[in-house]
Amino acid sequence: MQVKNYMSHTPITVRADTDYWKASEIMREKDLHHIPVINQDETVVGILTLRDLKMAAMHFGEADVEVSEVMHSPVVTVSPGEALADAARLMIDNKIGGLPVLDDGQIVGILTETDLLRALVDQLS
Repeated sequence: MQVKNYMSHTPITVRADTDYWKASEIMREKDLHHIPVINQDETVVGILTLRDLKMAAMHFGEADVEVSEVMHSPVVTVSPGEALADAARLMIDNKIGGLPVLDDGQIVGILTETDLLRALVDQLS
């Protein structure tokens, strides 16, 4: 089993210069827990989680703060052809819940804990 078989394709992203309140709104509307952060060249430069946004709200309130100030960086990534078990191990070892999936440096998906649970259900069925 490979990452490409279970990842969410064409993930929603935000730019590093996006206001964190706007990113929070996007995540809430789309029911996301992780969102890859890209720069102007659409290169992945970080990942933003709901936890990051909660911490930002506690520290910055309604101040104008860019996502780049509150995201996790550097970000751990995987390729579409990577073994799903290896990706899961990366998530466990790094204590993270989502991995941007990059192909030739471009984001093509995201693999989350939910995707791994879907793979487990498929194997148990």
